[in-house]
Parts: sequence; C-alpha cells; structure tokens
Amino acid sequence: MAPFLGLRGTRLLYAVAVTAGMGFTLYGVDNASLGGVISSTPFENRFRLSATGQGAVTGAYELGCFAGALLVCVFGERLSRRHVIFAATIPLMVGAAIQVSAFGVAQLTVGRVIAGVGMGGISTTVPIWQNETAPARLRGTLMCCSLSCLIVGQLVAYFAAYGLVQNYDSDLTWRVEFSLQMMAAVVLVVLLYFMPESPRFLVAHEKYDEARIVIAALLDVADDDAAVAAQIDEIARAVKLERESAAGWGDLVKRSGPGTGESRRMLTAVAIQVMQAFSGSTVISYYVTTIFEDAVGLSEHLSTLLSGFLQVWFLFASLGTWYLIEHVGRRIMFLFSATMMAVVMFLMGGLIKLDTHGAGIGAAIMVFAYQAFFTWGWMAGVWVYSSEINPLSWRTKGMGLAVALQWLFDFVLLMVTPIGIANIGYGMFFIFAIFNLAFIPFVYLFCPETAGIPLELIDDLYLPGRDPVKESVRLRSELKKRNGALRLEEAVGVGAGGAASGKAEAEDRDEVADVKA
Repeated sequence: MAPFLGLRGTRLLYAVAVTAGMGFTLYGVDNASLGGVISSTPFENRFRLSATGQGAVTGAYELGCFAGALLVCVFGERLSRRHVIFAATIPLMVGAAIQVSAFGVAQLTVGRVIAGVGMGGISTTVPIWQNETAPARLRGTLMCCSLSCLIVGQLVAYFAAYGLVQNYDSDLTWRVEFSLQMMAAVVLVVLLYFMPESPRFLVAHEKYDEARIVIAALLDVADDDAAVAAQIDEIARAVKLERESAAGWGDLVKRSGPGTGESRRMLTAVAIQVMQAFSGSTVISYYVTTIFEDAVGLSEHLSTLLSGFLQVWFLFASLGTWYLIEHVGRRIMFLFSATMMAVVMFLMGGLIKLDTHGAGIGAAIMVFAYQAFFTWGWMAGVWVYSSEINPLSWRTKGMGLAVALQWLFDFVLLMVTPIGIANIGYGMFFIFAIFNLAFIPFVYLFCPETAGIPLELIDDLYLPGRDPVKESVRLRSELKKRNGALRLEEAVGVGAGGAASGKAEAEDRDEVADVKA
C-alpha cells in the first residue's frame, strides 16, 4: 500500500486537517459531555451532587488536563508527535470507560481525572503536529478549519444530551453521553494511523530518510527533488541554531550562543494561552443559561435551546476565521477582538445591572456578539500562534507549559466564577472587560505577526539586535514580493501542477539568505 493512503500534496494536507479536526472534535465532546447531562434528573438521582460537588467533578477534568499537558512538556519530545497522540488516547478511553460505568461520585471523579490526562496530551500535541506539516501560506487556515471541529464536537455532545434527556429517564442518558468520548477517540486513532509524521520532528531527530518521504508527499514532488533537500536543510539549520542557543531548561534563563529568543518566545506562548482563559469565555459558558432565564425571562426549555443555538452561531462565526487568520493576520485580530470583547463585556455588565426585560434581551444579544469576537481572535488564533511562535527544539516544552497553565487557570476560574457571580453579579463582566483591555498593550509590544512566515524563519525575528515586531513587518513584506514574483512566473508557464507547488515551497526556503540581510 502506498504511504498515507496514496494521498499527496493538497489532498494530504486536507487529510491531516481532517485528522487534526477529529482531535479537536474529541476535545469539544469531552468538554461538553458533562455539561449536557449534569442537571438532568437521572444524573442528579444517581450522584446527588451539591453545587460545590458539581464544581469539584467538573474541575477534576481540568486538573487531569493540566497534568497531561505537563507530562508532554517534560517527556513529549522523547516520542514522535503521532505517538504522543496515540499514547494520550489510552488514558482518555480508560477514563471515559470508568465514567460510563460509574455508580458513585468517587468513580466518576477518578474517571474524569484520567480522561483529562489524555486530553491534556492531545490538546497540546495536535496543534504542534498540524502546524509542523502545513505550508506557511495555509498554516493558519488549516488550523482554523480543524478548530471549527471543536465547536462541532460541542454541538454533537450538546444535542446528543438534549435528545437523550428528552427521550429517556434513566442512567442511559449520561452513560451514552459519556461513551461519545470513546467513539471519537477510536475514529481519531484510525485516521491518525494513516497520516504522516511531523517532518520537522523527523529532521530534529536525524531521521532524514523518513523526513524526505514525508516532505516529498506534502509537496507532491519526487523524493530527490531540490525542494525536499532545501526544506530539510533549512529545518536542520534552525535546529542547530536553536540548540546552540539553549540546550536545556537552565539555558532559558541565561544567554548562550547567538540566541533565537527561546525564553521570550516561550513566555509569549504561555501568556497568549493563559489570556484565553481570562478573556471571559469561562464566565460566558457558565452564565449563558442564567442570562437567558433570569434576565430575558425565557423558560428553562427555551433557554436551553437558545444555548444550543448560541453554539450553532459560534460554529458559523468560526468560519470567518478561516479567511481572517491569514489575510488579516493573528496580531491584528488579537488586538481587534480583545478591544471588542472588552466593549461587549462592559455593555453586558451594564445591561444586566439595569435588570429590565429590554436590557435582558440586549444582554442576550451581547452574548452572541461576544462569541463571534472571541472566535475571530482568541479562540482559534491562540492555538495557531502559541504552537508556531515556539522554536522547533522547544515546541513541545513550550506548548506543553502553555497549555498546562491554561488548563490550570481554567480550573481556578471555574471555581471562582460562581462565587464571584453570587457576590458581585454584573461586576464579574466588568472584571473580564478589564482583563481584555490589558491584553492589548501586551500583544502590541511583544507579539510579532507570523502569518505567511515559514516556521524556520520565525527564528530570524528573534536574532540579537532585532525587534521581533518590526522585523516581522519587514520579513513579511519581502515574502510577499517574492511570492508575487513566483505567481507571475507560474502564470507565464514556469512550472505546473504539483511541481509548481513544490517549487513555491522551495523558494520559501531559498529566500532565507535574501531576507536576512
């Protein structure tokens, strides 16, 4: 059988995106499965959880994810990207099986912790694997396509729970709901089995023959094509430079060699990932049904349906990110969406404070507006940016640390938000509005634009004496000029089909010497 099911070039890239999308679908199913049944009568009769108990059971999953991401941070580089994902599905399926068979709170909690360990590994590694297999011109778009599947997973879990609760009045409701995790994990494993390994991992670990096969398939050229050799050489150069700069954890706090900004890049990734937790998505997720019920005055049934429609809107809004992430850029969308999320949060808090029917309707509209602004900037953009800004030699460590801390702060906010809402109500929205405003100067000062820049060239933004933000503007300008010339050449007959695509990728690497001066 031909490798990768015989898929090459664009078709193989799409197959990788579908597989990564299945990983994010699993993420969405895992996140939403408990929320869909936790207030159902069969679940309440079985476990009889207090408000504190509900928070503890929900938070147990977040702590498991924190542990799983930390394990990847420390040990992930010892295994390939695909093997880490394969390994992470084992505790996830074991934990899901424990939840499906649970007869007590302790068993349910243990199952959620174990499943969380698996999801921590998956959520850390899938973005790395996809980014490392995608060409610069499509990296953000393909990642955003896959991340839309996260919302699909949430919708599947939500409407499955709704249908089960409406039609059954037994433990079957939540047992079937929890089993969705195992079903999604099995599909992910099957798809991943046929997919290529990250070529950047292979080169970093000196598996050049395997890397040559993968890169040739991704570019749809022959194994001995110059484009393949050029990409391998450029990845190897980047790895060598990064290892000379920082070989171990201790080197991150001291300068050695020329330096490619490892410490700054890892801290940037961590900050961006943690900012997502503090953007207010947690409080919206928690408070949305309360807004619809108490402020707008809808029935419990209609409020639940409207919450489902909110997720459908979330999915449709995410489609806009497919275009925005590359054509507008990560940096501008971070700045724009943080500004608009702050405005929406201030308006939402004020409308809830008014406590009238009309103000309640306005608050509900603000929830829908928030979801759109969030997905255009701080939902998909965060996962794209934090995985690509880290250097190759430190990508697993940096991404693992960033995702671990995000899960940790998600847990903290999950515990704090209900208390805050009970004590200061609308004031919680003002607090999150201020958080969003605080993101703006950080992004403006410390986050260079990475759209369209090959991963290896991101190292050059952080060389000594360079301002990464200003350097990214210059480098992207040079790349656009170069790519414009290539398109003109192709239009008059230089190269065709897969060979032209491979040539374009090769030129991305060959221009390194041109743009570094």
